[in-house]
Amino acid sequence: KLIHKLIQVMLESVTQSTFLPSTMVCDPLLPSTELFGTTEEVYTTCDHQRDSNSFWTSIHPEYWSEHNVCEWLQFCCDQYKLDAKCISFPHFNVNGLQLCNMTQEEFLEAAGVCGEFLYFILQNIRMHGISFFTNAEVTKPSNKDYLQNSHLWEFVRDLLLSPEENGGILKWEDRGQGIFRVVKSEALAKMWGQRKKNDRMTYEKLSRALRYYYKTGILERVDRRLVYKFGKHAHGWQENKM
Repeated sequence: KLIHKLIQVMLESVTQSTFLPSTMVCDPLLPSTELFGTTEEVYTTCDHQRDSNSFWTSIHPEYWSEHNVCEWLQFCCDQYKLDAKCISFPHFNVNGLQLCNMTQEEFLEAAGVCGEFLYFILQNIRMHGISFFTNAEVTKPSNKDYLQNSHLWEFVRDLLLSPEENGGILKWEDRGQGIFRVVKSEALAKMWGQRKKNDRMTYEKLSRALRYYYKTGILERVDRRLVYKFGKHAHGWQENKM
């Protein structure tokens, strides 16, 4: 199941970051009663109290209160062992509608290495409800579907691997070392913006998001403008490992 695999990849990416050197995570494919608990259990919330009528799992994210948003954040930190030090909680002093209107870049700015994971979880809860953890049925993607990946670095990788889709936007500098150059920066930003339905996307925002991957080992620094290198935690770009 594609969504299950994406969740696992996200969890592996987060736990391999320099912020979380020795953390362990739960299995995101547990039955819903194990993953979210039962109605008899006492949940730990931001104020250590539980209001069963307003708990975030029973409400669509757009209708969450600020307290529900706080509950959801704490659940993600507790359940997936995210490092709370990475998260700027004042950025999340918002209600559900405001949270849902935040872009992926704003999540990255507010939560660093954890931001992409939180954004991914929120979008899937919005689309599929809590049940997306356990019963999402998605067919295996075709080659063209790979460009629909939710993660920016995978989108970039797949453009490099798809010359017919690339249009000269990206090119390999050293394929063996995983080094590539952004040739048409604004065209790349526009394509990613179209993918994310964000017509305000710029290369400045996109490059800032790419730099966050340095912290996770997905990308490595290269001291050349518009040049990046896949890191040890990136996968799928090597010719002999595809």
